[in-house]
Amino acid sequence: MTSTIEPSTTTGVRAVAGVLGTLVAVSVPPFLVGTLAIQMGRTMAFGAGDVATAVAGYYAVSALLSPFSGRFVAWCGPATALRLAAAGSMLGLVGVALAGSAAAVVAALTLIGIPNSLVQPASNQILSGIGPGRTRAVAFGAVQSAIPASTLIAGALLAAVGGSSSWRPAVWAVAGLVAAVQLVIPSGPAAAHRAPRARAYADQEGGGAFAGAVGGPSLVAALVGGAFLASIAATTLPSFLAVTGQHAGVSPQVVGAVQMAGSLTCIAARVIASWSGGRHQGADSLRVVGMMLAGGALGYVLLGTGSGWGFLVGALAAYGLGWGWNGLFNLSVTQARPHSIAAVTGLTQGGVFFGGVCGPLLFAAVAGPGRYGPAWYVIAIAAAASAALIAHARQRWVRGGVVL
Repeated sequence: MTSTIEPSTTTGVRAVAGVLGTLVAVSVPPFLVGTLAIQMGRTMAFGAGDVATAVAGYYAVSALLSPFSGRFVAWCGPATALRLAAAGSMLGLVGVALAGSAAAVVAALTLIGIPNSLVQPASNQILSGIGPGRTRAVAFGAVQSAIPASTLIAGALLAAVGGSSSWRPAVWAVAGLVAAVQLVIPSGPAAAHRAPRARAYADQEGGGAFAGAVGGPSLVAALVGGAFLASIAATTLPSFLAVTGQHAGVSPQVVGAVQMAGSLTCIAARVIASWSGGRHQGADSLRVVGMMLAGGALGYVLLGTGSGWGFLVGALAAYGLGWGWNGLFNLSVTQARPHSIAAVTGLTQGGVFFGGVCGPLLFAAVAGPGRYGPAWYVIAIAAAASAALIAHARQRWVRGGVVL
């Protein structure tokens, strides 16, 4: 008989607050660096290529460690993993604040990829212990609002800093907020439970939990591929929105306001989409995910027009639709593999992180010296391809049933 990981019994407001706070803590650094890149460039040699390298390093480490992080979370418990993640992010932000060169910023941001790899397996395991139906669905949506909340923080800081070069105090302030996250993380399981959890995860990884699962391995492959392509598009958005706005003739204050508005739109989209998905099974939820990604592709096209109105409308559409799918997507993943949540999350999140590696590098390679229009068009193609893969995953779910 195959062992499974029992979901955490920690429920309630503190569980959601702890997960949300930790997700913000590990998600904010790359967006913060991307948003403040212009101000950082006034005190050191730091440009778009350095932003791409730093963000890619962050996601590369996250992607490489993600499949193993689920095993670590099963061994130490999700609450302990959240505490380690928050502490690691705080130390990385201190490194960014003290950095005197682009190489130091890249190194600090890359190392934050280690704690970032722990968060999704730990979060999904904790949230799986919350009551079923719309309560759990809303929790998934609320927690996934952490990433747009991170871009909201970065946008607010940009609006405050504006054209000045005082970016270091902004980074120190965020590091202090991240340190405070430890206060809201719930208590973890007893150490005596660690070994059974690790053995359970090993059983899952050996394939027991996947045998007879809905849609079979091809469903998981489509979900991982779709997450990868969607992440190529989404992680590029906050990293290069500021420089795109500057190229379009928009002031830093307006860019910050647009990023804040887009972040709020994304938060609302994630919560509403997940809430509506609570009444559906994953197959129907995936259809909504695919439609959102297709709509987001249009937003990226508008960003590529280089006009002020295209920047405004495109940013809102890209944030709300092209980046508002995550909560509903993760909810669908847990419904597809309810007995191997940490294992399958490690795979899909690995796709998300690997997309974060490729997205900024791809954008920077295409954009070169100011060719932001073609770069956004390539990103739009990635989003459209992601929508097609999610549609294929839904088809496997509907038609395949249980595949041995």
